Amino acid sequence: MDKEKPGLSGVDNVQRTIAFSNSNTNLRTFPSRDPRVGTAPADSFSADHNNKNADDTAKNIDITEHLLSLEQVCTKYSVQVNAARPQDSFGLGNAQAAKLLVENGPNTLTPPKRKSALQKYIICLTSLFNLMLIASGILVYIVLAIDYKDNKANVYMGAILIGVAFLNAVIEWYQERKSENTLAALLQMIPPKTHVIRERKLESVQSADVVVGDVLFLRMGDKVPADCYVFAATDLKVDNSSLTGESEPQEREPGNTMRNPFEATNLAFNGTLA
Repeated sequence: MDKEKPGLSGVDNVQRTIAFSNSNTNLRTFPSRDPRVGTAPADSFSADHNNKNADDTAKNIDITEHLLSLEQVCTKYSVQVNAARPQDSFGLGNAQAAKLLVENGPNTLTPPKRKSALQKYIICLTSLFNLMLIASGILVYIVLAIDYKDNKANVYMGAILIGVAFLNAVIEWYQERKSENTLAALLQMIPPKTHVIRERKLESVQSADVVVGDVLFLRMGDKVPADCYVFAATDLKVDNSSLTGESEPQEREPGNTMRNPFEATNLAFNGTLA
């Protein structure tokens, strides 16, 4: 066996892959999780039924890299790799990677539209418990209007119930906002890192800086930062449970005979674990 370069040898369960999608671009988009695909079928369903559903869903995915050879993928994304000695791959040039990053944007998912503080407060106010308090306060005033003399002692009860509902909504809103700010601060303190090979050098970069065509070096436990084409691997399995619901890790290796991208053995998808 050829001796590998420092930093790439002596590691079990590794893979070298080519990133063919960027989370911030629409070059390749993976659909939202479809519970019909990849899950353990119920006893009443047949294997043919599940395979048909998977095939139908796969038709909506613009992924064809698993059907291409390594040479075709390298030509398509203008990247140089060495299949015989992956550690000697040139990868992308730094200038090329910087250009792609500017063109396609960072490798991050577009965040959902944030709700305003007022919208969040209204959501808290319309929770079941708060609505029950408000309804109780309104009923107190209805009873008071029907028979004011006998219910005079409850003049302030309705206002108290409604006031408690609004106060409780304020507390809920404040706690949620505090939790969101704490989580955002933690995510900024520990930015995800990814190993890439650029100009024959193994570098550690922010996952947001991964670009289409990057040669990725993934080790056991790493999170796959983008949809990848596997061209070299050692005992590689990926956990697709967060994506397809499959409970068992799926083997990944170079080469593929499946047309369905869900079943392709040479693809690893963004967000899964190696």
